[in-house]
Amino acid sequence: MRANITSPSDLGRLVRHIRQTHELTQRDLAARLGVSQRYLYELEAGKPKLADERYFSLIRSLGIDLSATTRDG
Repeated sequence: MRANITSPSDLGRLVRHIRQTHELTQRDLAARLGVSQRYLYELEAGKPKLADERYFSLIRSLGIDLSATTRDG
């Protein structure tokens, strides 16, 4: 899968896709990452945090395109 990442929502969709491809629950992945399940839920939902918005604003203003290629399976 190839994805362009231009917003917190794009990043959230990508994380959800990868998590589901690996048949992980949010709880399982959160435990592996050492974050709360709530944090992962909000990330996947694309709920922007102030810092996230600043990062994406900076990236856009510098003309940087972010993309990801995943190895499904």
